[in-house]
Amino acid sequence: MRNIRWMTVVRGLAVAGLFLYVFSRFVPGTPVDDYPIVNPVDSVWTQALHVAYSQHWQFGLDIVFTYGPWGFLAGGYYPPTYPVSVIAWVILSMVFLYAGWRLARHLPGHRLFSWLLLIGLAGAASIPAGNDFDVRLVAWAVLLLFLHFFVEESAFTPTQAILVVSLGWLSLVKFTGLMESVLTVAIIAADNIFRQRRFPWIVPLWAASLLCFWVMAGQHLGSFGPYLRNSWQLAIGYTEAMMWTEDTEIRNLSNYLLLAVLLCTLTGGVAWMRLRFWGALPLAGLGGILLIVFKQGYVRYDLHEVGAVMSLLFVSLACLALAGSAERGKAGLALFPFLFPLAGAVLLASSVFSYWFPGDGLWTQWAGTFKPGHLMGPVIGGFTGRLRNDYEKDLAAVREAHPMPVMKGGVDVYPHYQTVPFPPESRYQPRPVIQSYSAYTPELARLNAAHLETDRAAANLLFAIQPFDDRFPALDDGPSWPELLTRYDILGTSDASGKYLLLSRSVAPREYHLTPLQETSARWGEPVTPPSVTNGPIWIEIEIKKTLIGTVVATLYKPPMLMLTVSLRNHGQQAFYLIPAMARGGFLLSPVVGDNRAFAAFASADWQRSLASWEVMSMTVSAKTRSGSTICYQLPMAVRFYRLDFPRQDFK
Repeated sequence: MRNIRWMTVVRGLAVAGLFLYVFSRFVPGTPVDDYPIVNPVDSVWTQALHVAYSQHWQFGLDIVFTYGPWGFLAGGYYPPTYPVSVIAWVILSMVFLYAGWRLARHLPGHRLFSWLLLIGLAGAASIPAGNDFDVRLVAWAVLLLFLHFFVEESAFTPTQAILVVSLGWLSLVKFTGLMESVLTVAIIAADNIFRQRRFPWIVPLWAASLLCFWVMAGQHLGSFGPYLRNSWQLAIGYTEAMMWTEDTEIRNLSNYLLLAVLLCTLTGGVAWMRLRFWGALPLAGLGGILLIVFKQGYVRYDLHEVGAVMSLLFVSLACLALAGSAERGKAGLALFPFLFPLAGAVLLASSVFSYWFPGDGLWTQWAGTFKPGHLMGPVIGGFTGRLRNDYEKDLAAVREAHPMPVMKGGVDVYPHYQTVPFPPESRYQPRPVIQSYSAYTPELARLNAAHLETDRAAANLLFAIQPFDDRFPALDDGPSWPELLTRYDILGTSDASGKYLLLSRSVAPREYHLTPLQETSARWGEPVTPPSVTNGPIWIEIEIKKTLIGTVVATLYKPPMLMLTVSLRNHGQQAFYLIPAMARGGFLLSPVVGDNRAFAAFASADWQRSLASWEVMSMTVSAKTRSGSTICYQLPMAVRFYRLDFPRQDFK
């Protein structure tokens, strides 16, 4: 009797500890400051997503970003949205616990192993804090896929139903989550129709949950189409616009691909034993998810890699449970092969963490999740006022670093530091694509330019030249420059440091004209000379199209980066990164306006004298390869020159 009571107590403590750990990992409460800062540049958009939800901005119309109307659930703190975040993640944590335990119990052996596996799954899906949401999206998709094909016997079960509903919810947090969700639902629906000969209830349930949570976020049904269309623009333009390369990339991505192939091979073997030829369906689903993760992690080789290797680690842990699908008595032997990719994923994750977080590696961060302060984080952060105090402190630091004059009307910030106008005395009123570096297709750039022509545009702008990734300075929101120069007046700088120019909306907009001058062609590394007879600055459009090979390469990985090298009148030469889609949309080529002072000078009547040395005498386009060329883009490239004319401002 005593042993029974003792075991009951132990089991109760184990269940309570499991709940506490999962809630501490998913429910917001522990300040991200307790972890490594993951990306200072991108962290500024989190506040914009919280404001967007609280003010019911219409995604796809009022705001266009890689995140959706529930994007604030990905992280950050904002007092009006914090209660919603807590409630949402408590519900989602319950779903994770229930579905995760269903999968973990499929693991051969004692329940203790299942308990440890679920702890591992929760940890892998939540480390490092602030850079973990992509892993959470993978977690929900993989849980649904594995439960359907390897654990559940029925065509559609209550476990799958709650996963589908929550997956529809998470699909509106980030667009890549929607892509993974569509893939997973389509694979399972195909299995329902062709193998099980059942109606695919998963499809209407997922679609209903998607639309339900869309409306719950304060979105109109009419904005759902523009949201899908503009989010797709962001997705298809991401590779060429945001790709980045580092020295360690080839080694790590090779290791990732090797482990991904090994996991797919082992999963395919289990699927064959269980489903025969129909095993191709879960194999395709897992392969598609791992391909999306690969693109997320290695197209832009920076801290995105951390999310990719943690997703791989999560999948490796989840695959351990597949051994339970082996024949009776052979489950233990079937488990053994899955230990190899798991060991490889652990080693890869440890290496990646050591590279990106020196002195605060994978095991240090994982051990930190068991500290009492982190386990009780949601309680400590939410109910003691710690998060609110930290928020006010950070806001005060922003005010001190970026002091602003009192401005009447809304405020927008160019190019990307959206936190600046958040003090209470300002009203944040952004353009649709809130980050200029994300307006990387002609369609997205035109959205921002057209916005400036409307009454919805902010009355005040904080403008700075801050080229992203060493791009040519005029590329970011390039089509908006003529509108900025004719619809706004430059009043001066926002403060003594000159970090931003202060622009105020003109009472009467001025007109600008683009006069065609010349159309020519360009080849790799061949100098192209702009028209010499002109009385104004040079505007340019470069038509750079991918070849079939380039399309395949961009779909599976990324093509070589392109460079624009300009020779200036002062005999200097400068090289910049060139984004093909941005070049197609048009931008100011000459003079090169490289900082705030140059932009103000360009708007003045004395611009020719001030910027004479920055006139472009010739330009070349090349690929960042040893030969300077690539077969990923078509030749020749069409080049169109225009003269940009607009009334100048008198700063006397």
